[in-house]
Amino acid sequence: MYYNVTKEAIDEMLNSPGEVRGKVIRADESFILEKGGEEKLEQVQKELEDMSSPFSYREVKNEKFYPCGKKVLSLLAISRVFNMDKRKVKEMGEFSFVRPPLFYLFVKLFGVKSVLKKILKKWRRNYTIGRLEIEGINERKREVIFRLYNFNLHPVFCDYMCGYLEGVGKAMGKNEASCRETECYFKGESFFHQFVLKW
Repeated sequence: MYYNVTKEAIDEMLNSPGEVRGKVIRADESFILEKGGEEKLEQVQKELEDMSSPFSYREVKNEKFYPCGKKVLSLLAISRVFNMDKRKVKEMGEFSFVRPPLFYLFVKLFGVKSVLKKILKKWRRNYTIGRLEIEGINERKREVIFRLYNFNLHPVFCDYMCGYLEGVGKAMGKNEASCRETECYFKGESFFHQFVLKW
């Protein structure tokens, strides 16, 4: 299995500052049901119990805030039940980006920069910690560099976030979009996470 987590790390995540809206956690439930149905949902719930973080996805309220650690532990539990590697967690992140109606038309009318600003705004609305910024945009090369500051709970979120941004690129009308993390706090490369999205 690709991801490991210690009991100490779990306790630290659950007690770390910062919150996330319930809808971000509920996206995990949608993924589980889509890919494995009720049986897998029960297995993930059991895995969360074993990780000392029991909660029911169905009791999570979309607009209410919950500890960010619960989101990350949810990702870890899913990765264990579905036996996911890094690539599969990226696919889960991509799945979580829900393309709004007329998204592609919005891109055409208002441009890439407007769309990307909405992504930053969405982060600020759903997370009380972490700062997602655009470091640079090169529309000619179809490339954008994102940086995520002060969100360092577990590497599983790096892969999930990379997949989420890849979903953004594909929703802009380019199915060949790709995203990779080029700098990572957990690798000691910098104090932030840097993602390069190409579409």
